[in-house]
Amino acid sequence: MIDQKFMFPRVPVAVVDIGDTLEALLIRSMLESLGAVVTLHLPGTPEDFLTLIAGGERVHQHLIICGHGDENGFVFGEYIEDIDTSMLVEGSLPPSVVAEHARLDGKIVLSTCCETGGKAFADAIVGKGGAALYVAPDGSPEGADAPLFVHCFYHALLARKQTPEAALERARSCDEAAVMFVGHWRGR
Repeated sequence: MIDQKFMFPRVPVAVVDIGDTLEALLIRSMLESLGAVVTLHLPGTPEDFLTLIAGGERVHQHLIICGHGDENGFVFGEYIEDIDTSMLVEGSLPPSVVAEHARLDGKIVLSTCCETGGKAFADAIVGKGGAALYVAPDGSPEGADAPLFVHCFYHALLARKQTPEAALERARSCDEAAVMFVGHWRGR
């Protein structure tokens, strides 16, 4: 990406909006204020999302998934019958389907979606998908908690040039609700 060759390189980050556009736009603006170059993805269907996470090298090094989650996975909701939703469980995309498609070798993936920080998603995104780090809430953060966590994490990573480990630790300490965001590392 050309922005990485600038005198002051800009880190490419992909923000994926799967159902919380206001959060995605807020996070996009925050990241741009920290010097990132942001690509906003607006997948219209579950299949579009699966195409995106299967992108391998075409996926930016940093991927943030904005939306909602429940006990079944990433919430996509209902669609007209012409749209293939066979991979959804009660309107949500489960980790087993994510595991079949994810090609995220070496990426840092952060989800703001409730209930997506558990072992099943970690196995899908890190174990099968190959991500270096997956961060997500193992609970249900309030609406403003997720963007605050994302800002603290990327402020530490981009502005302070901290390691992902240090950035995660710093972001988890920024607010009492931030501790529900857990990190899953490849090889750990």
